[in-house]
Amino acid sequence: MRRRALLNLGFAVGARGLIPPDRLAASVAAASRLRRALDDVRPDVVVALATAAIRDASNGPEVVARLERVVGSPVRVLDGEEEARLCFSGQRAGVWIGEGPVLGLDLGGGSFEVAVGTPDDVLLAMSAPVGATRLQGELATGDPLSEGDRAAIHERTVAALAPIASALAEYPGITRRAVASGGTARALARLAMARTRGHSPGRSNEVNQVELPTPQVAELAAQLAVLDLPERLALSGMPPRRAPMLPIGAAILETFAVVLGVDHFVVSEWGLREGALLDAIAHH
Repeated sequence: MRRRALLNLGFAVGARGLIPPDRLAASVAAASRLRRALDDVRPDVVVALATAAIRDASNGPEVVARLERVVGSPVRVLDGEEEARLCFSGQRAGVWIGEGPVLGLDLGGGSFEVAVGTPDDVLLAMSAPVGATRLQGELATGDPLSEGDRAAIHERTVAALAPIASALAEYPGITRRAVASGGTARALARLAMARTRGHSPGRSNEVNQVELPTPQVAELAAQLAVLDLPERLALSGMPPRRAPMLPIGAAILETFAVVLGVDHFVVSEWGLREGALLDAIAHH
């Protein structure tokens, strides 16, 4: 069973530094619906996690307290390093990584997580406060993106990558291939597949282990930047709920690839959720 509610909390934190009352109410309602859905399957393990938007919001503790009341179990606020570790755990369980070490990236709405690891260990785990919804809130970007918007996204991402690039220098050649999870990577892979293979309602949306060369990511980012929302929604293969944020996410991913020298991304359908579940089951 897979249920999701898209709340865009990163936008609120980027714009205002906190989660406002309407977004808090929507979060509580979503958590309540998801918790009721769990009652039907009687789970052995319940994992409730909060990520970048809540850990960085000035009213994060209040939000966590409200969520804990409706979930009925503690909500663990992940720090950036732990979030990156769990993302990599999901990635290496979802795609072939070889003997390693390999680079893993997860781009979310409020942050991106970077890890280096092997099939048995995580050697490096870092996080940076850059994500698609967060930058839209911080930079007040337009739709479509202007040249100024794209430059600001690039500048903000480059600055956030500086300490990560320094840490990755300890692993020569690690950036040539990166495993990427998160909604942006999956959506770009679906667009790329629709271009090359065609798209039909009956075709599978599976993109696990699809490869995205950096030039293709750059081409998609440039195309998405000049289209408004209705034009993006008309693209073959476009996931509707990813369309509003995808130009920003694509620009971040392109900047990551260019700055760090990534030749291509390998898309992993598994990431934080699956890594967190595997970790919880192991401890249980």
